[in-house]
Amino acid sequence: MPRPGRSTAKFIAYDLRPAKQSERGLLVDMLRIGGDVGLSLRNYRYVGMGANRFYDFLLIHKYLGLRNMVSLEYDEDMYERARYNAPYSFIDVRNMTVADFLASDSSREPEILWLDYDGGIGPDIVADINAIGSRLKVGDYCFMTVSGGPPRVMDQLSDADRLATLQDTMGDVSGNVTLEDVERSNFPDAVHKILSASFKNAFAMRTDGRFRPLLQVEYSDSMPMVTVGGALLADGTWHSYRQKMAQALPFLPAEWSTLYTIRSFYLTEKERALFDLVATSSRSRSREKNLLKKMGFKDKEFAAYAELIRYLPRYVETAV
Repeated sequence: MPRPGRSTAKFIAYDLRPAKQSERGLLVDMLRIGGDVGLSLRNYRYVGMGANRFYDFLLIHKYLGLRNMVSLEYDEDMYERARYNAPYSFIDVRNMTVADFLASDSSREPEILWLDYDGGIGPDIVADINAIGSRLKVGDYCFMTVSGGPPRVMDQLSDADRLATLQDTMGDVSGNVTLEDVERSNFPDAVHKILSASFKNAFAMRTDGRFRPLLQVEYSDSMPMVTVGGALLADGTWHSYRQKMAQALPFLPAEWSTLYTIRSFYLTEKERALFDLVATSSRSRSREKNLLKKMGFKDKEFAAYAELIRYLPRYVETAV
């Protein structure tokens, strides 16, 4: 039975979150590299959580051509809205939790799993990763997104009590989490360490390939979020993948220890036009950069914008 609770899609417009949209673009580009190294992505099945907007489904179909898709929706009320709003007839919307899906689905098709949870880190997510460790085939992908904030039961605790509770509930996968990590402002680091350790533990006994990290990011639109994931790859495929990632997405970490921050830019259109010129110029100094500096912008913001320029959405308002 689906677990009780409300889908956050009822009160968050997931298609109007610029950092989330940047993450989606990064994921699509990173998956496209898989096609460049010999993975037949059009034959893959995509399993995600489309809620009632299905934005990642739209992008993955548009840019990768996938036509085999499953959307999981545990909220019984949201399930009917999800079925109604599914944009393509080939999306199979299922009213079930991730755990129920992993236990009951027996497909042997190549897969891309993006499991975007509503809540914070907990034993249920670690259990899902453990189940995925024996499910994935060589060439399959899995990404997990969870809240980067402390779970509700830990929210009001002191840092020391929060660390103790985290260690009690999460067990061995929390072994590298420090007292500094569980401070509220640093909690995404704790989530990253737990997810990374969970993936490494889940795939430790696999001999047919190694689970390689491809996307490790944190961002914040309405709340802090962390995504960690990658693919189970043979060594030769990983060597080619890593080379192409270094060329196309050099700022994304290829090791477990680093978490990349997708910055949010709160710019007017006039300011953004200047940022576009600065980010695409080979000159270290320019009139546009000097003007932005006079307005208080810093070099680190120019560098971050240049990394994400292709992935930052533009929103417009129109009267119909």
